Amino acid sequence: MTGALVLVIVYLLTSAHRDREHYVRALSVRDAEHSAELAAGRANHAADIARMDGRLAALEARLREVESELDSERARRRAAEDAAAEARRASETSGTRYPERNS
Repeated sequence: MTGALVLVIVYLLTSAHRDREHYVRALSVRDAEHSAELAAGRANHAADIARMDGRLAALEARLREVESELDSERARRRAAEDAAAEARRASETSGTRYPERNS
């Protein structure tokens, strides 16, 4: 009877050892897959960030262009208003009347 008990214990220990080896192999495979997934995710993220940086740079350049156009338009408008005011002052001193602007 003790011989049978020893055989059962040896079988259980061997089986547990085989199960543990299988588990460790499966775990290492899953770790490798997970590392590959993380690397791919990081690469995709880096590509997305680079693409967004490029888009942001293009939008910032366009914004600078639009701001420059706006500043030029403001300068032209102010110059036109100054010229109109000067003409109005000159006409008031000379007695010539210009119609009022309704805007």
